[in-house]
Amino acid sequence: MREIAHIAIDAGADVVFGHGPHFSLPVESYRGKPIYYGLGSFSFHTGHGGIKHGDWVGMLAKLTFDGTAVKKAVFQFIRHNDDNETMLCLLKNEAEAFGQVSAGTAKLGSKLMPEGDEVAIELLT
Repeated sequence: MREIAHIAIDAGADVVFGHGPHFSLPVESYRGKPIYYGLGSFSFHTGHGGIKHGDWVGMLAKLTFDGTAVKKAVFQFIRHNDDNETMLCLLKNEAEAFGQVSAGTAKLGSKLMPEGDEVAIELLT
């Protein structure tokens, strides 16, 4: 995943979104551009036949652009309520998820900075 994400940035992508598992994956700043390796369970928590899955956490990415340049990249954790509505989470209630994403992000040489209930990605060039 990392090699493909870097190649996409090198080829001109401004942001890369990965997907796959239903859990949040690390994020990375590569050449000043954000890579979200996996936003986790973003849009639902029910599967086939309406069977409810676990209390999965996801991430809502929020990006600020100046023209085509990414100026700020943040995310906020989300979960689903009993009506299967996507709800924003308070960061203080997501310490375990933040710890896991932050640890993986640090291994990639990038840094996360909490800003209220959002988490900013330090966009290093």
